[in-house]
Amino acid sequence: MELENARVKLEKELQESEYHQLNQRIQPHFLFNALNSFLSLTRIGRYEEMVRGMERFSLFLRYKYQEKDVLVPFHTELTHTENYVSIQQLRFGSRLLVTYDISPLLHSVMIPPYTLQTLAENAFKHGLEKKSGEKVLRIHFTREGNWVCLRVMDNGPTTINDHDLKNGVGLDNIHRRFQLLFDLRSELSLTKNTEGYTVAKARWPYIPGDEGL
Repeated sequence: MELENARVKLEKELQESEYHQLNQRIQPHFLFNALNSFLSLTRIGRYEEMVRGMERFSLFLRYKYQEKDVLVPFHTELTHTENYVSIQQLRFGSRLLVTYDISPLLHSVMIPPYTLQTLAENAFKHGLEKKSGEKVLRIHFTREGNWVCLRVMDNGPTTINDHDLKNGVGLDNIHRRFQLLFDLRSELSLTKNTEGYTVAKARWPYIPGDEGL
């Protein structure tokens, strides 16, 4: 029993350490691009858009510095990601098309913080920022029996080697947290589908929140 308690305590400390590592990480290039977008809107007199963008950016930063549990409702993570994506839309305008396919029944399902936002961030960093012309981001969230499956897809020119799970703090962090949090099988993978989209797939046990069905 003492050995088991020690193991649980060690895993919890590791989990919290990795969570805080991801929580405090704001990529400098995203910060620079966001501020540059606000300045550009100000220079051309699009003040209302600039104000809305600043409001979204403020909410994005506020969420990062709030205390969180190891699992949060999916709708909380989705709102944080929408704030992130809205800032990217200021940069790319009509060239960026974002679609969501999420059942309302899954909005309260529990998810490790920053899972969705990290997958979306990687789609921009490794794919969409390198794509000329139309940029497409698709976010799908479905239930598969006793599991839920999150897919973040982009049409960037990424090769899977560039997107290796072992490269980058964010994806590796998600993978390790899944292993620590869930006794049942979880999954994190990166593939190309038949349309040529890069598909980041996260699959973990279905855990309903207060309003889950």
